[in-house]
Amino acid sequence: MLSPDKQFEVLNYKGYTIVSQPTQGHDDLWHDGYQIIKGDTEIASRLNTESIHTTRDAARDSSLDFARIEVDNLVALDE
Repeated sequence: MLSPDKQFEVLNYKGYTIVSQPTQGHDDLWHDGYQIIKGDTEIASRLNTESIHTTRDAARDSSLDFARIEVDNLVALDE
């Protein structure tokens, strides 16, 4: 679900909540960023990563992809 201002996206995935948080860096490039939450606890937060994109939409999508991988790894550790 996109926020009303389309700045970030919230996704429920395998019992976790992922919030994409792309940030604009230098030269109008966008960095991945996301937060992973379970219940009321922040599990992980990655901001201003080394992954860069030319648009906010691309950074948002990439952020969600990386966060899903991290959640998959967390779920696998719990099994």
